[in-house]
Amino acid sequence: MSARVAAVLSAPLSAPLSAPLSAPLSAPERAQRGRPEGLTAYGERVFGYLPRSDQRRWADAYLRGLLDTPGRKTVRRMARMLALPESAPQALRQFISASPWEWEPARVELARIAMDLLPDAVWTAKPVLLRKRGSHSVGLRPGVLPGTGRRVNCQVGIGLFLSGGRCSIPVAWRLLLDDAWCDDPERRRRARIPDEVTPRPAWALVLEMVEQFAAAGVAESVPLVLGRDFAPVAQQVAAQLTRSGRDFVLEVAPGQPLIPVSPRGAGPSPAAVSVSGAAAFVAAHCRRTMSEPPGRAQMFSTAVRLLPPRPTVPAANQPQRLVAEVAAVPKRPSRFWVTSLRDARTTTVRGIAHRTALTDVAVWDVQTELGLLDFEGRSFPGWHHHMTLASATYLYRQLGFAGAPQRWPAGA
Repeated sequence: MSARVAAVLSAPLSAPLSAPLSAPLSAPERAQRGRPEGLTAYGERVFGYLPRSDQRRWADAYLRGLLDTPGRKTVRRMARMLALPESAPQALRQFISASPWEWEPARVELARIAMDLLPDAVWTAKPVLLRKRGSHSVGLRPGVLPGTGRRVNCQVGIGLFLSGGRCSIPVAWRLLLDDAWCDDPERRRRARIPDEVTPRPAWALVLEMVEQFAAAGVAESVPLVLGRDFAPVAQQVAAQLTRSGRDFVLEVAPGQPLIPVSPRGAGPSPAAVSVSGAAAFVAAHCRRTMSEPPGRAQMFSTAVRLLPPRPTVPAANQPQRLVAEVAAVPKRPSRFWVTSLRDARTTTVRGIAHRTALTDVAVWDVQTELGLLDFEGRSFPGWHHHMTLASATYLYRQLGFAGAPQRWPAGA
């Protein structure tokens, strides 16, 4: 184990990391997979707060099972892969589904390690559809599989990620619950949904997670970057983040209403135009922010104010900046973002905005390789326990111990 990584893993719990990791581990360091000290040290760093030694032992076993078990990651298959006693599957199931341990401290440690691995990280978020074949999973609802249009029963998890220039790390999750779950006392009791959990939109859950990390002293001033999944609610998100003082880069839909303003924020145009209209306005009246070779997308930028989705809601007073990536090829879509980073280079904004693609890759990888879909999740605490351990396993791989390559989904 390298001295730098050892310093990270031996740092006190809930203390800032002191040895920054600027790159993945080398091949000799990755070769430590299979040696107990690497994963043991990592598990102690993340789950060492658990009060009982058996809880810490089963957390370590679950991490190893997710890493090393091929195919579906059921507790029975993981126990068999690790050559554990016959009673181990029941003990693992008890640890995940019934043991009353808090998951938030582990997530804080994951975020601290991720920030040290990715010092230039931004926050990103992603709704993740978790297909379920049974009928008892907490939060079960009808959904549509992306790319297929097929209707399925699913849970919807809202993942929060720290995304750098190389990879994106999941560090926290929320389960999207509707009135059918939150207003049914019997369902709440069976799934052990806490009293304080109420139906909330996905974007509000994202902001809640970001602020909880800030309150814990993690990534207090890190910008939030949201992709097209959140484009329909960009105005609400921008207004809330402006009030809280957090910078943002938000992808917006081509039809997003906005008002062009002068660079100094004076007098808006008398009529609202769509974002695509604003891009045409910029192309006609403003200089390009960068010159691209023929056949490549052109970048434009101008000051705007977002308009709310309903006329009864007041528009934000604070001007933002529209950054447009206008496709040179007609069949390729242009993309548009609104940001509070009014003084940043346009190339910087575009680079940050495109980190949502790394989040898509992380979701694909943790789903297909680390068992995100292999847990029925009948209870609210059990769902959070499994999601936390799957996220911890993914971060461990990114640290380089396991040395597993990233797998890109088709079309990413």
